[in-house]
This record gives sequence, C-alpha cells and structure tokens, in this order.
Amino acid sequence: MADTISGPVTKVIDGDTFDIEVTHIGNNNVYEYNDNERIRIAGKNSSELDEPGGLEAKQALEKRLNGKEVRCTIKSRDVYQRIVATISVL
Repeated sequence: MADTISGPVTKVIDGDTFDIEVTHIGNNNVYEYNDNERIRIAGKNSSELDEPGGLEAKQALEKRLNGKEVRCTIKSRDVYQRIVATISVL
C-alpha cells in the first residue's frame, strides 16, 4: 500500500507543482515526511513558467488548489527531492 500525506496547499509553484503543510500522515506509511513538502503531480507535465502557457497553467492550478486540503498518494521522490504523487482535493 502506498504512503499518504495530507494537508492544506500553501503555495502553487507552477502548473504541476505545489507546496503543502503536512498535517496528517497515513497510519501505514513506510517513510517519514517533513512538516512542509513540495509535491509534483504524477502524470502531469505543464509548461515551465517562462514557456508559452506556463503562467496560465499555474493560474489554473492556483484556482483549483489554493487554500484547499489535499491528500497525496505517494509514488516516489524525484531528483529534486519533490514528492511525486497523485492527489485528491478533500
């Protein structure tokens, strides 16, 4: 079973990455997590902010997630130490 964490979104970085304050960790988690984590949405690849469509992608994710509570089902950590996860808005 995959690890899960949840908490409020504190900042949207770009169209596929955001920060959360971790307020809940799954009961059966194998790994430990920081109080604040950067999440990369698994399977989503948005333009970078300096590329065409990048700012619009960030704004769309902000509308969807800013101030909301999310649950992250963790797949891995990437080379930048971001958590790669599928997400659900709670």
